[in-house]
Amino acid sequence: MVTILYAGFWKRFAAILIDVVVLSISYLIISFILSIVIVGIVHVTDNSLGSEVSIGSLLPVIFQLLSGLTTWLYFGCFEKSKYQATPGKMLLGIKVVNRSMQRIGFGRAVARYWLRLLCNLTLGIGYIIIGFTKYKQGIHDMIADTYIVNNRALDNYLYEQQYQPQSQTEYPLNLNKNM
Repeated sequence: MVTILYAGFWKRFAAILIDVVVLSISYLIISFILSIVIVGIVHVTDNSLGSEVSIGSLLPVIFQLLSGLTTWLYFGCFEKSKYQATPGKMLLGIKVVNRSMQRIGFGRAVARYWLRLLCNLTLGIGYIIIGFTKYKQGIHDMIADTYIVNNRALDNYLYEQQYQPQSQTEYPLNLNKNM
């Protein structure tokens, strides 16, 4: 049950690739709209070359901040939503849960997002260990105490737990019979 319940490295990798495509398209749309708005504001307020140059030098910074905010909200809002997954995860039938197999809150979703920096700082080793850990967790999942699970397997697991006598342990991850 443990290996079937938790989503592995390649499934998670495919989900993040889908999310990168979705985010890239949204960045292009937002950047296009923002560019039109900024150029319009510069054109209406002042046609001098100096203001266009100063606004032009700020555009990369504005776009970088906007893309960071968009990505942060994308992961935070989708993973705490009723779907418990980003569009990439939804397409692959996986979702984010906490230790008791319930939906995570916005704070934990945001923490999980920012903790990915640790995986990046380890040159990807924090992600690679997903394939080798018992619960298929990366460093960011371990610290945030989150798990990526297959939807059907989770539904089956929760159904089975509903009709079995209660264990002495509080969390499903502490059950020894499935190991």
